[in-house]
Amino acid sequence: MALTARERKLAETLRDPVLWGQAYLHNRDGSGRTYWDHQLEDLRSSHKNIIHLDGRDVGKSIVLSTDALHYAFTTRGGQGLIAAPHQGHLDTLIEEIEFQLDHNEDLMNSIALTKYGKPKIQRKPYFRIEFTNSSVIYFRPAGAYGDAFRSLHVNRVWVDEGAWLPERAWKALRQCLKTGGRLKIYSTPNGLRNTTYYRLTLSEQFQVFRWSSWLNPHWNAEREAELLEFYGGRDTSGWQHEVAGEHGKPSYGAFNIEQFNLCRQELLEYQKITITDAELRDCETEEAAYDRLELLLNLMPRTGLFWIGGDLGYTNDPTELVVFQEVEVGDRTILKLVLRLHMKHVSYPHIAQTIALLERYFTPAGIGVDNGGNGLSVVQELLTLDKYKELQLEDRLKGFDFGGMTRITLRDGKEIKKRTKELMTSLINGALQRKQLIFPSDDLEIEDQFTTQTYTLRDGKIIYSKGNDHIIDAVRCAMLIRELGDLDAGTEETVFIKPVLTDPVFV
Repeated sequence: MALTARERKLAETLRDPVLWGQAYLHNRDGSGRTYWDHQLEDLRSSHKNIIHLDGRDVGKSIVLSTDALHYAFTTRGGQGLIAAPHQGHLDTLIEEIEFQLDHNEDLMNSIALTKYGKPKIQRKPYFRIEFTNSSVIYFRPAGAYGDAFRSLHVNRVWVDEGAWLPERAWKALRQCLKTGGRLKIYSTPNGLRNTTYYRLTLSEQFQVFRWSSWLNPHWNAEREAELLEFYGGRDTSGWQHEVAGEHGKPSYGAFNIEQFNLCRQELLEYQKITITDAELRDCETEEAAYDRLELLLNLMPRTGLFWIGGDLGYTNDPTELVVFQEVEVGDRTILKLVLRLHMKHVSYPHIAQTIALLERYFTPAGIGVDNGGNGLSVVQELLTLDKYKELQLEDRLKGFDFGGMTRITLRDGKEIKKRTKELMTSLINGALQRKQLIFPSDDLEIEDQFTTQTYTLRDGKIIYSKGNDHIIDAVRCAMLIRELGDLDAGTEETVFIKPVLTDPVFV
């Protein structure tokens, strides 16, 4: 029986993921989904194995979610896995897929129902969607060892941010892909050479896509200048990885991921608080803003020994403040993260008020902040304005110049100095190695930042990756203020520490 024109058009739409996406999916502004030229080639590729080297803002999440939804919608009994290093990466994809389900009735009707008439969308312990044609899409974070992958056997695997997938997780992931199954790997490269991701980008068995950020149709000279300023030029690893989508200069992990994961625990007392400028906008006086901040923090006075670190961004950048409690556990001293405060677009006078409130509730032994950007202004306010005099912060508050030098020891009567940011990183690595730092296991942003920061070597200097490090920088400041103890009045600090031999600073 011959097909009607309408049936032929429907069949053609169902076969082609591009046409299907244009027919069923929507942009966030409500308009119909369209695809850029470079996205079309990926979606229509029939290659068994595909791997990407992508810059930022090239639409890889759009392509991945389109491909996964099209596969599940059109394949009877299909089994697919969307994998990523951390849950935070998956959450972005889950949000996109749920948006599409909510904005297309046919798509939502393709989701199977439970006996109670509810969509078969499972959220715990991992996200899972089952369709009326018996297809299932699983969403699993790799973790350190890929344990969440081991129970699955699927026909399709999509990997997001594959450059950051741990090596042990790769082995588990490959085992869950059935013979003849398709593998698609998306990622911004990180410059690490000793990884499965890097090796696969050189494999003849993979079709390699290279999507630089300037493939985005909205790329312009202003955006290019902005990113060149941020990363420090075209020859930097940041530009090469995040914009050009190139392996670029070799880079190395700033922190040992396995040691970091061993320092993550369930912390019942841990709090994460987010404050935005919108919540302070209607405060007409300093007193009103102070009262509002105190209400938003909703803290109780705490007893014990505490240390505070802060990365104080410009008004348009986030601010991170961390509070560690120092406790004795047996013969070990433990630094336990009890509070993380994330502030969005908050001006420096309000940040100063916030630190004053944290001082009131925790009475920390030391407060260390990044002296760049807002940091210098906040430190000056807290140390010079009369309204903060009663806090007596002169001996406890310090702004650190990340580009400066710190004296670490004396050798044959001569001072040995290290660059401050490298020293801070060494302090963190040493604490992780000794299991002295305890982070909450459920704060996925901390995990994301510590497991993805890298460094490169340039003219004998260590250059750390930028852009996803605000929490790390706050922890750096907390660690150094604790190590310093009594503060120098000068511009260079002195701290006597035992080097961590595995840290690149001392190799």
